[in-house]
Amino acid sequence: MTRARVHYSALVQKRAKPHLRADIQGLRAVAIGLVVLYHLWPNRLPGGFVGVDVFFVISGFLITGHLVRSIGTQPTPRLLVDFYARRIRRLAPAAVLVIVFVLIASVLLLPATSLAPTGWSALASTLFSQNWYLASQSVSYLEAASQPSALQHFWSLSVEEQFYIVWPLVLLAVALVAHRRRVPLIRALGTAVLVLGSLSLVWSLIHTASDPDVAFFDTTARAWQFAFGAVIALLPERVRLPGWLAWGGIACIAVATFAFSDSTPFPGAAALLPTVGAGLVIAARSSEDGVWSWAYASRFGAVRWLGDVSYSAYLWHWPLIVLLPVALGHALGTREKVAIILATLVLAGASQRLVEEPFRRAPWLTARRRRSFVAGATAAAVLVIGSIGSVGVSNAATATENAALIAKVTRGDSCYAAAALGNRECGTAFGKLDRDHLPESLADKPVAWQDDCIDDITENTEKLCSLGDPSGTETVLLWGDSHAGAWSSAFDIAGKINHWKVIVAARNKCPSSLVAPDETAWGEKLPEDQQHWCAARNAWVLKSVVPKSDRVVLADLWANYVFDGGRGNQAKGYERLVESTRAVGRDVTVMQHVPLTGPTLEKKVWGPDCLAKQTPTSCSNPLASAYPASTSAVFRAMRHDGLGADVRYVPVEDRFCDESRCYSAIGGVSVYFDGSHLSNTYSTSLGPWLAKALRGTVTLTSADLG
Repeated sequence: MTRARVHYSALVQKRAKPHLRADIQGLRAVAIGLVVLYHLWPNRLPGGFVGVDVFFVISGFLITGHLVRSIGTQPTPRLLVDFYARRIRRLAPAAVLVIVFVLIASVLLLPATSLAPTGWSALASTLFSQNWYLASQSVSYLEAASQPSALQHFWSLSVEEQFYIVWPLVLLAVALVAHRRRVPLIRALGTAVLVLGSLSLVWSLIHTASDPDVAFFDTTARAWQFAFGAVIALLPERVRLPGWLAWGGIACIAVATFAFSDSTPFPGAAALLPTVGAGLVIAARSSEDGVWSWAYASRFGAVRWLGDVSYSAYLWHWPLIVLLPVALGHALGTREKVAIILATLVLAGASQRLVEEPFRRAPWLTARRRRSFVAGATAAAVLVIGSIGSVGVSNAATATENAALIAKVTRGDSCYAAAALGNRECGTAFGKLDRDHLPESLADKPVAWQDDCIDDITENTEKLCSLGDPSGTETVLLWGDSHAGAWSSAFDIAGKINHWKVIVAARNKCPSSLVAPDETAWGEKLPEDQQHWCAARNAWVLKSVVPKSDRVVLADLWANYVFDGGRGNQAKGYERLVESTRAVGRDVTVMQHVPLTGPTLEKKVWGPDCLAKQTPTSCSNPLASAYPASTSAVFRAMRHDGLGADVRYVPVEDRFCDESRCYSAIGGVSVYFDGSHLSNTYSTSLGPWLAKALRGTVTLTSADLG
């Protein structure tokens, strides 16, 4: 027993604690530089997001090395307490400071109605779950057009923190088993790391191929990158790669930076390039003595300093990028971007010196381990309360604003939003905009988003919205993709006016067809699991919700989807749905979809952003582009196949377009909250019109479909 213990400890004592390696500090500097520059100039460094992958490899290497040394001297569960206490002192202070800053800045800069996303994001960041929060929303981290949260970048920190929680448990468990069975520690750890890393890599390949937006945030699809660094940490000291390979690793990272873009499925196979590149730099252990070595190039003060402050720089740069345009009231120009870089460096240096280091070494925290946990739990509790408070304030403000909006648009003399259409006293409503009250992108979402009752195609749920008049004598079902969700505010008002109960069954990227689409019109493939969930969801709505409804209204972005067999088969799934709905004695009404905002489905004009910078006319779209023939192809097919008389039709074109153009600004407000979905304001203002339109629908046989 004693000999085994001595042998066990000796194997790891040879791995003396390394000094702060210049080559790794230089690699950190490269990683943070890539991330910051990518976020500021995504078109110049289209693959700069791989800096995060470099950080993952570094973390896997350093944390594994530290844990192996700790296991060699203290192979008991007590080492976990020491490790977690150090992680709290190292990571929490600066992170708490940034989250508090974002919460306060958001209160000062954003309207109260827009605070909820920040509050939820702060809560997710505090609880180390930002990556899963974004994955649940199917947010594309690489989607430059969407308005992100000021704390969205905490997704990678959440992945790291989850790694820090699980990895010590795994290594200690393997070490204890190896100790009992008298297996050399490094061999046991190496085998475990290789197995777990290989499983993660396989899963990463599978998940990225099927659902890249979610895989990007998936900890289990990223674990192999940490494991790659861990394998290097477990290599025997005698294993030395040629120092020049470090430059090969830098070249791999550089190639990924310029060759990858937001269209690259990631992580998956593509992530091998920056991951291997970072691993080569670390494994080469290049010497600081060689003039041409990577370590020599990294030893200079500015590079090492940037590596030292890389954590704080990562924390600070993104909130500045998101919040500064709000404070300035316009998009970032070159001067503002340079100012953000300088401010990031100043804040990073100050945080590292005044927050990170003092808390890491504070005697009152290090004297007793439990103090670190108490301090961390207290800070987390304060952030949770602040986050939930922000959500509560936002929800209350939204309810008040919605009540005022409803009162404004239901007045007979209103000239606000869609209420101005057809009112001669209001003059021309098309192209009118009150820029002083223009909300930020994504800040004016309809009620389906506010109530979190719109379903997502990345999960399989039975989520529904209950709107309109809860005591209504008639029930209307609004069924479709996210565009049905965008109509939810209008249907809510129409239901209250007509005394209808309104049920909304809306799922992103899942049109109201009994045949699931294969891809979008611009070539985005829908994975098989999402096709299955879409078909299953619609079958459930048909079986369980339609019989409880008196009227079924379908609303989709009809031209957005490609079905097996092409356009010729596009209508089949809709026709099956109409026939099945009619078979149970329910009427079917279809909504003409809202006009396209750009020349094609893919090239959308982001409404609020365009209106903030250009004239309303510049943000309008010619009628021929807004309503190409593809937008009514489904209806023409239904008519051709003899179903026209069985379907009612609601044309909406005159709510958005005059004789020649369709507009993103009407009656002083933005029509859209993004590039295609109705804003809550405009959707709500359409409620009184919709209440009448649904009572006077025409059949497809008499509708002018172009």
